[in-house]
Amino acid sequence: MDINLSRRYLFAMFAMLYFVQGVIQAYQLNFFKPHMDSEGIDADRLAIVASLALLPFIIKWIFGIISDRFNLFGRGHRVPYMQIGLVSTGLAFLLAYFIDPSESFGVLAAVVLMATFFMALFDTTADALAVDVVPPADHSRVQAFMTGGRAAGLVVVSLIFGLIADSIGYQAIFLAIAALMLIPLFMVRKVQEPVQRTPAHSFDRRAFRVMLQPRYFVFALFLILAWTFFQGIDGLVTFYMSNELDSSGSTIGLYGTLKGIGMVIGAVGLSYVMNRFGRRTAALTTVSLVTLGGLMFSALESETAIVSVAVLWGIAVGLQWTTYVTLSMGVTDTRIAGSMFAILQTMSNIGIGAGEGVATALSDNIGFDGVFRTFALANLLVIPLIVFVTNRFARMYERKDTDAIVEEL
Repeated sequence: MDINLSRRYLFAMFAMLYFVQGVIQAYQLNFFKPHMDSEGIDADRLAIVASLALLPFIIKWIFGIISDRFNLFGRGHRVPYMQIGLVSTGLAFLLAYFIDPSESFGVLAAVVLMATFFMALFDTTADALAVDVVPPADHSRVQAFMTGGRAAGLVVVSLIFGLIADSIGYQAIFLAIAALMLIPLFMVRKVQEPVQRTPAHSFDRRAFRVMLQPRYFVFALFLILAWTFFQGIDGLVTFYMSNELDSSGSTIGLYGTLKGIGMVIGAVGLSYVMNRFGRRTAALTTVSLVTLGGLMFSALESETAIVSVAVLWGIAVGLQWTTYVTLSMGVTDTRIAGSMFAILQTMSNIGIGAGEGVATALSDNIGFDGVFRTFALANLLVIPLIVFVTNRFARMYERKDTDAIVEEL
């Protein structure tokens, strides 16, 4: 589908859309638990909120169906939804600034849920737009820009957020997020979706039947397990630093910055590995590095050691985010791009929610080192699923044009 914008502009726009996601994740992954911990919120309540905050992403397929089906205000199936999501997310974080977590934790949790609801809206429609307009041959490249943009958000703002937390307080981070959320609006406004969509991009409910094929059920299981084991490791690192090592906000910010640098390296490297050696090699490399990373964290007992390996872990994170999303793009039918891609991402988010909640709760029972080790070894279970998926979808992954993919489905 042609939207009369250059390839370079599109890649830059998608990078910026994911940059603001990285900004939010800089807080959620690196500062939310330390922030709430400093306000006296216990681990069990943190686990509940962390899991509930992922609920909008678990139901994001609803946003996908609405976007596929309805042209909003006559301005398109993607852009107006993206704009509403961006503005509303910024307003939610602005409101959060005025809420005291220690006095009104339930209210703050509700606002965080509202923010993630609208973030899921613009995330879903941005992903669908990418499937709509980016040729299959460029899937790994655009995902590298997306992951790189998210990582850049982590790199640029994590250190700044750490300084803000130490000098002004964690609460001020909400104001910074609210302001930064508005940046990509200027780029999105230039996107003019075509009045008439091609048959390959026009909504057709019959396209949902392809997801009833057994190979898609295996693919869904693969996504759930891969993200459960990964998030059980990644979501616990800064909580471990805050809870066990008494790390300061600036130290946690430094960790996030170095991790973000590694994510950029991993995302860029993935594009090369996938184009040169194929999707299976990229996926198996990802599994290996995530497992090694979890075992590594189980043996580290100082904040200096954790910070020193942040870039290495970031490379594994960059591969995780880029590889598995690229695999999902390759099997998405453009007639229901928003719905189908969101459903696949929902499988991933179910895994993230499970990993986040279970790992945080287990930290009180078997210790942080035990959680890291358990999830690292469990991650090896996805290897046979990767082999199956890359075999069964091999022909689709080799397609070079959208119409051929739709025909295969």
